[in-house]
Amino acid sequence: MMPGAGAARSAATTPGEAMGRTPDTERHGRESSEGPGGRQGPADAWLARRVQQGEREAFELLARRYLRPVHAIVASFLREQADVEDAAQETFLRALERIGSYDPDRPFAPWLYQIARNVARNHVKWRRRHPAASMDEAHDVLPDTGPTPASGAQRAEIRRLVAVAVEELPEQRRTAFRLADVEGYSASEVAGMMGLTAGAVRAHIHHARRDLRARLGTVLRDGNET
Repeated sequence: MMPGAGAARSAATTPGEAMGRTPDTERHGRESSEGPGGRQGPADAWLARRVQQGEREAFELLARRYLRPVHAIVASFLREQADVEDAAQETFLRALERIGSYDPDRPFAPWLYQIARNVARNHVKWRRRHPAASMDEAHDVLPDTGPTPASGAQRAEIRRLVAVAVEELPEQRRTAFRLADVEGYSASEVAGMMGLTAGAVRAHIHHARRDLRARLGTVLRDGNET
């Protein structure tokens, strides 16, 4: 063996080989992932390892991949659009801060979705302690346009009653309902976001619809008669 050959081979070792991954397995991990909505791309775990090694570009790819589902998750907890945007951004910031605690041998999405749920719950708690902030924002956003036709006012009242009814559903029913019926995710996709089985998600959706029909049936019928 030529002097220094071993050192040269060691210096040429890739980060993946240093973790016991050959170039073939590294390439396989990079190319064999399916993101939310069936999009193909580099594996989440492969990207997360790159982020743990300091590659910000890899985190940007993960953020783009999961922006819509994270946005949908926090929106299932929060009513104010500004809160939704803030919570989605905070989710990714916290994920970046905590990426060192992520285990690449476990699925990335449930880890990220748990952060999103925790962030959203914290925003809900803050809103409950500061209810006036929500009222002030609504006053600032909604212009005073003068008298509103009765039919328009009634539709606005119905929307308000529906929003209140959804907000008062138990957390898991509310989240499953919004993700499935409002955002359009399948039961299996919602299951991944919520950390539940698809069967449990379907049950939550069913009970949410039943509760809303029971509470809003008369309101919706009256609105349709005008």
